[in-house]
Amino acid sequence: MRSKLHYFNPGHETAILQGSENYTPPTNVQRMIRELAYLPVWYADPEDFVFTEELISPRFFSLQPKELKPFATPISRKELEGKGNNLPQMEAAPWGVSPQSLHLFNKLKQNGNLDLAIPEWKDDYTRLTGRQTAAECLDKIRELMPEMAFPVAPKFCKKIREVEKYLILQRAPFVLKTPYSSSGRGLLWLPERKLTAKDRTWIEGALNKQGCVSIECALDKHLDFAMEFHSDGKGNVRYEGLSVFGAEKKGAYSGNVLGEQSHLESFFIEHFGDDTFQRLKESVREAVRQIYGSIYSGYLGVDMLVYRKASDNSFAIHPCIEVNMRYTMGMVALRISQKYLAPHARGDMHITYQSKPGEAYEHHCFMKKAYPLEMKDGKIREGYVPLCPVTKETKYRAYMLIF
Repeated sequence: MRSKLHYFNPGHETAILQGSENYTPPTNVQRMIRELAYLPVWYADPEDFVFTEELISPRFFSLQPKELKPFATPISRKELEGKGNNLPQMEAAPWGVSPQSLHLFNKLKQNGNLDLAIPEWKDDYTRLTGRQTAAECLDKIRELMPEMAFPVAPKFCKKIREVEKYLILQRAPFVLKTPYSSSGRGLLWLPERKLTAKDRTWIEGALNKQGCVSIECALDKHLDFAMEFHSDGKGNVRYEGLSVFGAEKKGAYSGNVLGEQSHLESFFIEHFGDDTFQRLKESVREAVRQIYGSIYSGYLGVDMLVYRKASDNSFAIHPCIEVNMRYTMGMVALRISQKYLAPHARGDMHITYQSKPGEAYEHHCFMKKAYPLEMKDGKIREGYVPLCPVTKETKYRAYMLIF
């Protein structure tokens, strides 16, 4: 069994759209990659390695409570290139597969003389990553559960006048999305049935960059959730678990709920019934299997939501908002809950951004004091745990708070 060499590369959807091995992420994404580089340690196995350009804080994991160890080993470019011959056989495991991430692994393999298995890029991945495929998935779930009144798939428009026609025919508010985006990026909210000059500029820019935009009626959201899966690329898809997360009003990811699956599932079973929930789980798995299962090998998450129906204010489910063909924060939260939490412990995992220098570090110091860590039988019962090193220069912070 090969160890995995993990690499955190968020925003890989844009890298796929660009299609270049030499893609350079925007400055804020580069900062996130650098400051949250250690995040895969929390879902990796102890024999794995986590690649980071440079070791920000070599002692960070050695200072964690001994009960949580052993962890995967963070390893820098310099170390990989210096001791490649002494490392075990490894398998490349980027957060998201893209031409750029695979090119990085190929360079590391060559320069460090590593015994590293690297997945091949498939042209189908570009199609599978786009929102058009998520819409196909939604249609498939509707076919599999005809008794459920699921929302219709979004419309994909190549011209502004197609967007305007949709606005006239449907009920406001609306949400527009670029096909290659996720986690609340690449969205435009339209509260009215007419476009402002600013809206037109956004749509024109999106059409120039990505060729089309999707439009759909916005729903009265109550709860964001996702189902996490693993595909072996040979036609088998395994359900990994449920993820309940928070998103700000405009869709940006804000954090995940931590806890046992029975706790996370309780809302759905109470409001929709166990039979319906199990059928939904199986229908989504089957749709993913048919569309992704024989092509893509790796983790993926299907984002969904619970919303209130305009007709009677009752709860309903949208079973496929988007499909993230990569590791997800939901998968991180799932593994943390399974590996590190005491029975019945609950909490939240957050990714935050503070633009002011030193502000993230101040928050970190305050929370460390205010919420001391308490362990029970080798697991976390309550308290604050930073998931990545926090320095005075840090702006992105990942942490969990168990209560």
